[in-house]
Amino acid sequence: MKFRKPGGRANVTFTLDPRVDAQTAAVCGEWNDWSPSADVMRRDVEGGFSVTVELEAGRAYRFRYLLDGVRWDNDWAADAYLPNSFGGDDSVVDLTALAAAPPSAAKKAPAKKDAAKTTRKAAATAAKPARKTTKKTKKKKK
Repeated sequence: MKFRKPGGRANVTFTLDPRVDAQTAAVCGEWNDWSPSADVMRRDVEGGFSVTVELEAGRAYRFRYLLDGVRWDNDWAADAYLPNSFGGDDSVVDLTALAAAPPSAAKKAPAKKDAAKTTRKAAATAAKPARKTTKKTKKKKK
C-alpha cells in the first residue's frame, strides 16, 4: 500500500503472506543500501510480515525480501520487475505517480438537512401557486 505524505514523501507498507514459511523477514532495497537490518519486518498473528517505510515520492525503487537471513524472495504483487546482476529479478515499487500535486480539494458540500423537514417544505412549495414578484424601485428626488 502506498500513501502520499506532505513534503514529497510517501509511506509504503510492504507485506508478506504467511505462506512464505519464514521465521524472520526484512525488506532490502535501494533506499536502505540493501541492508538486512534497516527495515526488519514485524510478524503478525497469522504468521505473515509487514513493515511501513517512508520513501521519497517521484521515483521507483528496486527491492527484495530477505527471509531467515539466507533466502531472497520477490514481492509477487510488485509494480514491476527488473533483472539484477545476480541472474534473478528485483521487485520494483513505483512512486512516480505520487510525486504529482494532489488534486485541489473539492468544495465541501453543505450539510444535509433533516429529510422529513426537506420533504415537508418541498410538498408545501409544490402546493402553493407560483407568484410573480417584481422589484420596486424608488425614484430619486432632484
